[in-house]
Amino acid sequence: MTEQTLSWRRRLGAALILALVITAVAGIWRMAGTTGRAPAMPAGGGATPAPAPGDGPQPPQLVLGSLGGFEGWNPLLTERHPLQPLLFRSLVRYNDRMEVEPDLAASWEVGKDGRVYTLHLAEATWSDGRPVTASDVVFSLTTRLHPRADRLAAYNLAALNGAETYLAELERLDRDRQAGLLDEAAWEARAMAAYDRWLERGAVRAPDPRTVVVTFSEPYAPALELFTLPIVPAHAFASQAEALDPRNPFHTGHPVGSGPYRLDSWVPGVQARLVAREDLPREQAPGYPVVVVRFFRDQEELDRAVLAGEVDAGRLSPEAARRVVAGQEPLRLVEFPDLGYTYLAYNLADPILADPAVRQAMEQAVDRPALVGALFGRYAEVLAGPGLPGTWWAATQSPPRYDPEAARALLEQAGWVDGDGDGVRERGEQQLAIRIITHRENRYREEAADMLAGFLRQVGIAAEVQVVDWPDLVAALREGRYQAALLGVGVGVDPDGYALWHSTGHLNFTGLHDAEVDRLLEEGRRGGDRRVIYRQVQQRLAELEPALFLWQEILVLGVRQGVEGPISGSPGGFFWNVAAWHPADEPGPTSGPAAAGGGT
Repeated sequence: MTEQTLSWRRRLGAALILALVITAVAGIWRMAGTTGRAPAMPAGGGATPAPAPGDGPQPPQLVLGSLGGFEGWNPLLTERHPLQPLLFRSLVRYNDRMEVEPDLAASWEVGKDGRVYTLHLAEATWSDGRPVTASDVVFSLTTRLHPRADRLAAYNLAALNGAETYLAELERLDRDRQAGLLDEAAWEARAMAAYDRWLERGAVRAPDPRTVVVTFSEPYAPALELFTLPIVPAHAFASQAEALDPRNPFHTGHPVGSGPYRLDSWVPGVQARLVAREDLPREQAPGYPVVVVRFFRDQEELDRAVLAGEVDAGRLSPEAARRVVAGQEPLRLVEFPDLGYTYLAYNLADPILADPAVRQAMEQAVDRPALVGALFGRYAEVLAGPGLPGTWWAATQSPPRYDPEAARALLEQAGWVDGDGDGVRERGEQQLAIRIITHRENRYREEAADMLAGFLRQVGIAAEVQVVDWPDLVAALREGRYQAALLGVGVGVDPDGYALWHSTGHLNFTGLHDAEVDRLLEEGRRGGDRRVIYRQVQQRLAELEPALFLWQEILVLGVRQGVEGPISGSPGGFFWNVAAWHPADEPGPTSGPAAAGGGT
């Protein structure tokens, strides 16, 4: 799988992480990568070349394992990748307790109406020595809404003042272009004019070099999630369009970041070498002067490398984690819940799935504990709804009820009977048949789709599975060309599920339109007692059953003995504070956000 495919998944999750798809960190670590090799790319910027063998003592280095053929470093093009905290910082970040803490923003205030956030920047520099300023923040946030930016990711910022109207105008222009009413030049001119009009509203502005003012159209309680996006240097690009060009050297091997490391060399699909920045204060110097990242094609290869000690730390599959526990391997296992879930989304416009009785019967026909246990063992939580266990907003829900007899009775009462005795129910001339679509590259979902189909067949539902590439699944979802789709989304720390469940949400693939859900989601964004509001959302979704909620994964990192430090997971992944890691025989850096490396 390419990093483009991986990034699409993370952007789908990231739209809720502001809840970005992503990513990770829903799904980023699970993806397989490309196998192509390319010549080594020196990072430039005065990077010190790797010493040749025999040149003297080598500095301590940390070897990390990562999945995927990572294609570039620009956060504007690869949202929420777990390597980003090594090079880039954000305004704020989440720690391992899922608490917001300062990063590039030392402090902030919220206006009385809840619409205006004023952020005050800490002193920080880019790896080329230039200071980080408010203009960089304005550039980073507004470029994500440029007409050429990824549209799914752009919707992350739809709450900014005037952005929703602007994005709706872009969608109209897109439709006109697809219908042949606009050629490319006309689309470009009108789209840029709309963008310029939005910029003039000043939703993100810099009144001085150390202050950023962000204005939303309405009170926006999830704003801090938005501020976890990585910031890039405006001076590194001649224009916003250039910043979105995947061929730009910033993306292909010469990134400039404000994080604790800088890129020294990179062989795409094989290995990257990062070195600690020499210009940081001594108390902020990373514990490992050198970090080497090895890329692996699939999880099986990464498992083997971690278990064999070829890398110091890497994500493990549930199977590998169980082997470590059973065999008492000399590895430290670190766990963190994936802030996302896997679910079977129903197309509520489909004549069969529009029937509440069919959806309720499917709820009872699937033995979710057995399915999840067979796939993950203890490394996943069974879900009855979208509330993630352990989050402050999760409602207490009864375990999913497996009752195939009740499912059969429901279908009988709704008129779905097997009149010809072939094992498949019909109602009139319509057969009770459902196609489950899912995507390749994630064997757990492929296996789960087959298991789901088996459970449904036992109650008289003819179920078949279609496996497609991820871009094809996204297209089917957006165009409504599916019945039931098995996929995962990231929901982040904040409970805002507007994108997924509101009638106007851009990720509302089910087509759910419910006035009560809409009202609650709108109220939750404005503030108030959000714990109560989002528990009511979960209760209403349980009544409507627009999807079959399945599981939340427990992510596992394997760490070799000899690597010390506050090693833990966070919403930013396992590498969120890798600069605080250090060899066992050396003291670690001073604790705190700066010492821990910044970023999310």
